[in-house]
Amino acid sequence: MRHTIKPQPFEGNGARSHQTKSKSASRKHAGSSRQLDQLSRLYDDAMDLFNQSALAASFEDMLNVKNRPRITRLVSLGLGSLLDSKDQQRRIKQLVIFMAIASHLTLTMADNGSLALYAQDPTFTAIDEAFLNNLGIIVLKTPSSSDLGDAGQMINEETLVYSPFLTIATYKLLFSQSLHTSTQSLSGSKIPILVSDDFNALKLKWDKRTSEHRDVETLIKGAKSGNYRRRAVNGEGFWAESDRPFPLAIYWRQAATQQKRGREHESCASAMGFPRENQAMSIQV
Repeated sequence: MRHTIKPQPFEGNGARSHQTKSKSASRKHAGSSRQLDQLSRLYDDAMDLFNQSALAASFEDMLNVKNRPRITRLVSLGLGSLLDSKDQQRRIKQLVIFMAIASHLTLTMADNGSLALYAQDPTFTAIDEAFLNNLGIIVLKTPSSSDLGDAGQMINEETLVYSPFLTIATYKLLFSQSLHTSTQSLSGSKIPILVSDDFNALKLKWDKRTSEHRDVETLIKGAKSGNYRRRAVNGEGFWAESDRPFPLAIYWRQAATQQKRGREHESCASAMGFPRENQAMSIQV
């Protein structure tokens, strides 16, 4: 007599399927937890290193000044995914700098609120978002690295923009929207502080005859026409040769009174016969 293979009861198949899915979800959750734990350890180690470095003192000196614009929100652009890659250590260190900057811009009791932190990058994963959320950072969305995305609606005249790595096209978009009052997406607001690639150093990356070189020159001119003053960020003890990024600079938009004082200071320096290099340094914030 031939034996027939009886189908398993529907409930049994469903139970096995449910068990398989549960085990898969459990493994996924465990993997996510391990990744988050690893990111936390790397972040804590990098923060400890930063706090002991000369770079930390440099940021403190540059940000803790009396004439600093009122800042109520920070937006990070172009940070990149924090997950395991050859750039992981550098990106985590750049995140540490972002959080360190925020620590120097705490709001007064009169502001009745906390500093709002945002980060945007098209390569962020669910793990990145979870880790950033744990730090109190709200993740914004963008379709590509050459689009300001949601950040274009968040940036206003009380926003510090931190962009450790952006494409030249995005920098041009950021500056053009900040400088032209007719632009709707930024409501005509000018970014008061930009912490970004040092455009003076970036210009040297390309030959003078290239379009990239000319584009960076346009950025430099845009910064000057927008009354931004550049200050290079220096300080050792944090970066290793393996993760050292491109040089950073702080671009600080001067108010009308500051700009006037800067011109008067420059005229005074000129009258006293100081060389132009010293004049330029004297008006930097």
